[in-house]
Amino acid sequence: MKKFLAILTALVMLLALAACTNSPAPSTDPEGSEGSAPADPTEVQDMKGKPFDNEADMAVVINGKAYPVRVDSAEVLSVLGDGYTYGETVSCVYDGYDKTFTYDGITVSTVPDGGADIIEMFTITGPAYTTTRGITVGATRDEVIAAYGENYFDDGYLTYTESADIENISEMRIQFLFEDDAVSEIYIYSPSYSN
Repeated sequence: MKKFLAILTALVMLLALAACTNSPAPSTDPEGSEGSAPADPTEVQDMKGKPFDNEADMAVVINGKAYPVRVDSAEVLSVLGDGYTYGETVSCVYDGYDKTFTYDGITVSTVPDGGADIIEMFTITGPAYTTTRGITVGATRDEVIAAYGENYFDDGYLTYTESADIENISEMRIQFLFEDDAVSEIYIYSPSYSN
């Protein structure tokens, strides 16, 4: 558990550093910029084998319902309940605090915007939570590729973005970390500065 928390803390710090060194963030308004609006949170479609899609893939499924990134975290935190460990750090992109709410099997990371805590990333660490394509911790590499296709890059993670361009660090992404051949963590990440 200590190793996991150390890795998670390092990842959050790395992401915060990346956010600080890039251009200022556009609004994380749930409507977002053209082409980046999140999927309807009640809609879970069969996307297996189709190209990665920001609207359909940038969400976590909890009890059969999809909850997207880039929206106010209030609803998903209400569903997950009060049993979390809380962390915060001064935001280098917005006025206020970046926050983490760590539950058994999932962490919700937020950034402040307009008085709300906007979801920037879900980190799935347990089998109770899945991607919109039904992948969860414990899935094999072959199962991930069957669900998401061959258009990925390997940057230490099996990473899917719409462009599959390893150089474009500002794109929304889903990343799978493996231990042996099994998924050990899943990151559904929408950088604050993404288009």
